[in-house]
Amino acid sequence: MNFDPVFALSCNAALQVLVSSLLGTFMLIPLQPWGKKLAAHINMKSLLATHMDWYMLAFMQWGAAFMMDRWDAARDPQLALLLMFGGWTNALPYLLRGFGVNAFVMGGNTLQRVSAGIAGLSVLAIIVAWTLIIWRMLAAG
Repeated sequence: MNFDPVFALSCNAALQVLVSSLLGTFMLIPLQPWGKKLAAHINMKSLLATHMDWYMLAFMQWGAAFMMDRWDAARDPQLALLLMFGGWTNALPYLLRGFGVNAFVMGGNTLQRVSAGIAGLSVLAIIVAWTLIIWRMLAAG
């Protein structure tokens, strides 16, 4: 079975939109009269940032899928995997902050350091993938 990066990125982006939509629906619960008790346990700003970030990262993947579909030189399964990894993990610092873990800072306890490390890898994965996609696209002319 061949790994089609365009299909994989498109499906993964659609899944991220679904998950982000479900998160958005969950975020409505603390706003309801019967869900007020849950509000004290949720950092809504962090969940909103996660919700929006997963949408933006899905659109980023659809953009990459479009470019890979149009320019064969940019079509690379490894780059698609980097973007898919980054697409899910790049929003994790916001999600974890909602539960008291500051994954934006490489310090603190082991969970915080591992979380910050994964967050750093997600940024690196996205930057490397986009740099290579653009480079290959331009080189192909």
